[in-house]
Amino acid sequence: MKHEAWATDATALGLALTDAQFDQLAGYVSLLERIAVPRGMVAAADSGRLWGRHVLDGLRGASDVPSGYIADLGSGAGIPGVPLAIAVPTSSFVLIEPRRARAAFLEAVVDAIGLRNARVVVAKVEDVSERFQACAARAFSPPEESWAAAERVLEPGGVLVYWAGATFDAASLGHLGVPIRLSTPLDLARTGPLVIMGPR
Repeated sequence: MKHEAWATDATALGLALTDAQFDQLAGYVSLLERIAVPRGMVAAADSGRLWGRHVLDGLRGASDVPSGYIADLGSGAGIPGVPLAIAVPTSSFVLIEPRRARAAFLEAVVDAIGLRNARVVVAKVEDVSERFQACAARAFSPPEESWAAAERVLEPGGVLVYWAGATFDAASLGHLGVPIRLSTPLDLARTGPLVIMGPR
């Protein structure tokens, strides 16, 4: 089977992806290799491990990001927003990225792989007037700052799914008064948990 190893990884995350979705993921990885890495959007040291370190890491949020209208805060090269949009075609994703070169890369990705449920907004989060059911944040800002940014654009009842580092301490956010739960699917827990912040 094409992408057999990837399918095994996806299944371990509880994802049943189609061949067409794996083709989109492969197209995305190719664009990361050919454009994002040479232009410094992804570390050169990660060029041989884009699937596991970045794409699969983004996919692990698929079961924790609520369905609906989702913002990827500071999308950068598109992680986690692009993998999530591929994996969850019934939701709509807005890739928010203020840097024009990175936003142009994201627009090229959306067009090249036919990602119909994602669009790019070239702006800082604080300048976005839309409201979302959920936000995703990976390599965006520390958790407290990420929550402050997400809170501006979340609808009532919305949540932030934050990709935390391995040293994350949930107690450090206790003063925010925000419900917090941790999710650590697969063996990627070693990279840090997903932190779901918000009332749901």
